[in-house]
Amino acid sequence: KEQIAAYKKEYYEENKEQVAAYRKEYREKNKEQIAASNKKWRENNKEYRKKKLEYDKAYNEVNKEDIAVYYKKWRIKNKESNAIRDRAKKYGITPEDYNAMLEEQDNKCKICLVKFNNTPHIDHCHRTGKIRSLLCRFCNTGLGFFKDDIEVLTKAVNYLEENNEPIK
Repeated sequence: KEQIAAYKKEYYEENKEQVAAYRKEYREKNKEQIAASNKKWRENNKEYRKKKLEYDKAYNEVNKEDIAVYYKKWRIKNKESNAIRDRAKKYGITPEDYNAMLEEQDNKCKICLVKFNNTPHIDHCHRTGKIRSLLCRFCNTGLGFFKDDIEVLTKAVNYLEENNEPIK
């Protein structure tokens, strides 16, 4: 048994990508069968799941601080991969698309033209979800406060022009 386990481990290490691709393909081909099997398992193991949930809650309560430290370290360690996943999930944008936008904008905010020194914000239309460009935190927040309303923004510009005093 130990030799078989060692062989399987070695094979997996040498063929991680192929194994992952096979598993992904299998899951996609058998989605309905897997979902039905999972549902059946959940129905047949309600008591186990209830006890497991109670155990997990108690464990999390006792180890709250350690868990918080662990996840903080994990988020720091995985910051870039989290950002990539979040951009893909929220905006449907690939790392290549994102990097192309950064390059196209010369790593500057589309509005104020200041170089990004923090992570750029992906500006998008809240009605259509269409991505517009990358903005700095201040410009993105400003547009958000004005709710992307061009009429209100124009009034704000007019107000500033009418009440602008020279800096001494």
